[in-house]
Amino acid sequence: MMKNDTNTNPNTPAIKAHDVQKKAPLFSCGTVVATPAVITHFSENNIEIEPYLVQRHLQSDWGDVPPEDAIANDLAVENGLRILSAYVAANRRFWIITEADRSVTTFLFPEEY
Repeated sequence: MMKNDTNTNPNTPAIKAHDVQKKAPLFSCGTVVATPAVITHFSENNIEIEPYLVQRHLQSDWGDVPPEDAIANDLAVENGLRILSAYVAANRRFWIITEADRSVTTFLFPEEY
């Protein structure tokens, strides 16, 4: 759902939906799957998977990982290795893991690993 532009400042251009460009993913995610517990948590809390996958994980926003893991993820994108992002949604930490061969990306809770 898009809000109508209420900008009345003539010096600030209005942003229209067709002006916003989507960035291409930095790597392929393959088939996207989630554990039953993640599906239940996201469903109960009206959380959408797509923003975490498309706008964050596939754009190299690794979320809440230590700096050394972020560096490892950057190298993994370049060298075809496994990638792990960590986020929190509705007070639950979850991971997104894309396998090295880019065949599958999994949403899971750390305790399910």
